[in-house]
Amino acid sequence: MRKVIFILTVFSITMLGKTLFAQEYSFNDFIGTWHGTISSESFTPYNDPMTMIIEEDGFYTETSGHLMPTIYPNTQLCDYDEETNRMHWTYLYVVYAGQYHYQHFYYDVVNFSNDTLEMHYNFWDDPIPHPQVGTIFLVKETTVGLNNLQSNDENREIIKVYDLMGREKSQNTRGELLIFIYSDGSSEKRFIK
Repeated sequence: MRKVIFILTVFSITMLGKTLFAQEYSFNDFIGTWHGTISSESFTPYNDPMTMIIEEDGFYTETSGHLMPTIYPNTQLCDYDEETNRMHWTYLYVVYAGQYHYQHFYYDVVNFSNDTLEMHYNFWDDPIPHPQVGTIFLVKETTVGLNNLQSNDENREIIKVYDLMGREKSQNTRGELLIFIYSDGSSEKRFIK
């Protein structure tokens, strides 16, 4: 009886957690040019820079090669599933004996605010994604000029500081381009000499 109650409790917490942490994004929020990294600690570890361009029709390109076809160019598509909060990338992998086989990659959106996006690999829609298998950290390229920014510097505090590789850094780090995340939800990119 205790085992059944424990299993039901874990299931309830998992489902409640998905409901509480569900985000209100749409595919249109992901359209544009993004710069950052894609990394993995599994199998053959890597931490590669990438630029990703997502177009309105779902077609995408990216420069690291980890989410791109090698044989069949221009077959890649992506979409966002609002129900599971996952991005899905797919491309034609191989054609064999008249059969088309596609490669699929699923990443949970774990942080998306102020043009900064962090996603963790989650192929099977597990309750917890797997950042050790794959992490994508991206910053959206914007056309907002410095004169268009409106901020109230007096009431905001620095929450976190990241470098372009998505690693957390000290706000006193010098000689690197850093992304400052503030308590009011704003973010700022700075290079401190």
